[in-house]
Amino acid sequence: MINTQIERVDAETVAAYRALLANDSITCLLSDCMGRLNAMSADMRPLFDGIRLVGSAVTVKTLAADLAAAFKAIDLCQPGDVVVIDAHGSVNTAFWGENMTLSALNRGVLGAVIDGACRDVEEIRKLRFPVLCRGIVPNVGAVAGYGEVNVPVQCAGVPVSPGDLVAIDGNGVVVVPRPEAGAVLARAQRLLETEQAVQARLKAGATIGELVDIDAVLRSGFSYQERAAGTPD
Repeated sequence: MINTQIERVDAETVAAYRALLANDSITCLLSDCMGRLNAMSADMRPLFDGIRLVGSAVTVKTLAADLAAAFKAIDLCQPGDVVVIDAHGSVNTAFWGENMTLSALNRGVLGAVIDGACRDVEEIRKLRFPVLCRGIVPNVGAVAGYGEVNVPVQCAGVPVSPGDLVAIDGNGVVVVPRPEAGAVLARAQRLLETEQAVQARLKAGATIGELVDIDAVLRSGFSYQERAAGTPD
């Protein structure tokens, strides 16, 4: 299955998400707005520090150690896209390398997120092309003609559909489903205002426990008693 056309989030909404990159932790903000969901697992590691981007997902589902679908996905990308590869967590075969990076740069691709391994990491780092993956290995896959492009996939524990928004910063990767992009953006903008107000109070000397009334939270969760230090059990 090769889907050559996908629906992307409109340019104005994407630009508004990219404006959020001016803040330090966009992925934390977006995850909070989606019920602490849609964050990829902690073993997805960047090839270098400082990766910060928002783009539309072009998805790849690989079969065994075949790069054909990933090659085709790059050709179908538009500027501002992110290639998301479901390689089933395989870390013994590379599904991305230097030549694929050069090809992606020619298409205006922002980065690649791979539930699997990549290679040519020294060259990719010199090119400053953002890649997050599970591992690094010299052995590369074949180009045999298997796989699918622009179909729903799973990547590092998160479902990703073509056209979903992919946000990346130093905390990791978060996926915003395309149909929810507008609503999540509105929640993120409101939450950012709240966060800024909270941090202003913390900088003025408050504690986080005071701001959330932590004693009330603890009392609602389990049997809770306060004792002075040194009081016997």
